[in-house]
Amino acid sequence: MFYPIIEDGDVFYFETDTHNKVSVEFSDLTNLFESVFPIFCVDIYRTQNTERVNEFYGTKTRDTIVKIIKEFFDRYDCALVAFIDTSTDKKGRARNRLFQSWFDKFGRDDFLIEPREIVFSESESYSFLIIRKSYGNALALVEAFDRFIKLANEPEG
Repeated sequence: MFYPIIEDGDVFYFETDTHNKVSVEFSDLTNLFESVFPIFCVDIYRTQNTERVNEFYGTKTRDTIVKIIKEFFDRYDCALVAFIDTSTDKKGRARNRLFQSWFDKFGRDDFLIEPREIVFSESESYSFLIIRKSYGNALALVEAFDRFIKLANEPEG
């Protein structure tokens, strides 16, 4: 069962049963990764929090987000990168485990996930590269992702 989805370009919105609003946004990072293959970043936000209910653990919310991501893969035939920030509310580790469990349940057969850690301003964050197992250029995408992570982890200055 899914929530009704509103699409606005590469941004998808839905409202939960408790009237919390969630957005799933995709940004093109192809040039940033210097890739000829399309790479998008996916960000998931609770844009309006009317109830202090953690619905990201609910199955209807999970199923809606997974549906949006799978349909985006089908539409654009791309790789996805996800970043999970831990600096704002210290819940990044839990979000990382949640994302991994969703992937294990829904994507393990068709997709390859490459998790990496990033350190921003002394704060550890998590990132993932998600690609179809059927991609012939998967290794090149993983190498581009690793170059990006290496640059991101280099100290400034």
